[in-house]
Amino acid sequence: MHASYLIAGAGFEAARRLPADHGQAARPHGHSFRLSVRSDAQNTSQDALQAAVRAAVAPLDYTDLNAALAASDDLSLARHIADALPHPAAIQLRGAPNRGVMLDDARALSWINSSFEAAHYLPHVPPGHKCGRLHGHGFGVRIVADAALSGQHDLARAWATLHGRLNHRYLNDIPGLDNPTSEVLAQWLHQQLRDAVPGLAWVEVRETHSAGSQFDGKTFRIWKEQRFESAMPFDAAGNYTGHSYLVRLMLSGGIDRAMGWLLDFGDVKDRFKPIYRQLDHNPLDKLAGLRRADNAAVAEWIHAQLAPLVPELSRIDLMESDDAGVSLHFRQDMRWPLL
Repeated sequence: MHASYLIAGAGFEAARRLPADHGQAARPHGHSFRLSVRSDAQNTSQDALQAAVRAAVAPLDYTDLNAALAASDDLSLARHIADALPHPAAIQLRGAPNRGVMLDDARALSWINSSFEAAHYLPHVPPGHKCGRLHGHGFGVRIVADAALSGQHDLARAWATLHGRLNHRYLNDIPGLDNPTSEVLAQWLHQQLRDAVPGLAWVEVRETHSAGSQFDGKTFRIWKEQRFESAMPFDAAGNYTGHSYLVRLMLSGGIDRAMGWLLDFGDVKDRFKPIYRQLDHNPLDKLAGLRRADNAAVAEWIHAQLAPLVPELSRIDLMESDDAGVSLHFRQDMRWPLL
């Protein structure tokens, strides 16, 4: 059994002036806002959800938010949009390139994104493994906390000290990071931040644009993304259209204490490779055993093929575009890693 959700997105341009305690943002300024919405598939259809999302943001596009709303901060804006939707939905709003908020089942979260440059190697990998060689990454970091306890500026202040300890450093020399996998690094960051950030919810670390890890104090999650190009019927007559799909594979559980990871990202990719070959540059409705010709059925098909090979698999997101997709949860795993 699994829970099935639809994802829809939209962007809008708007200007606002925030309170004086927001620093430079207190001056009139504009942003390209980005909204992602996840709704129970039983409540709506993809077309209806996309239409509802567009209708909710249309009155905000190219407006002065202070004139249109009583409050224009990210959280107030997200709640305004949530009230405009016809069904309950989880919302992620990016109010600036590196920060935003989430609303999910009345839980409000604030988040910031940042990055640092550092070198490392993994000392326990098998001989010949590429991560056993000294190398580096432009690491991405997301810090998420209860918005009632820690706002975006609180998160930024807490992160500033840690950034100085990590940026342009050799991670293996830092106490606690002698085996700096992304999972270990996410756990280390959570430990460093939990006293400084009231209501800390989770920390994410992205080694590359397509892979990352998340730790919430109890459970580790990792994800691996891949893109494929495929055709899909779009009407009753069987006419085809095509998409550049993105599939996000999420795994959850504990980590191997010796290796320091839930599962090697390379192993996830290798186990997915035979499935990927059946998806890429093929008509998806011809997949053997596919129940229906839609995104949810394709995600279910991927799960059926991959779950025996990756028992830690807990969630699959399949996006046909930035604004449309599905999310299947196999362990009621409701986290939002990156949308």
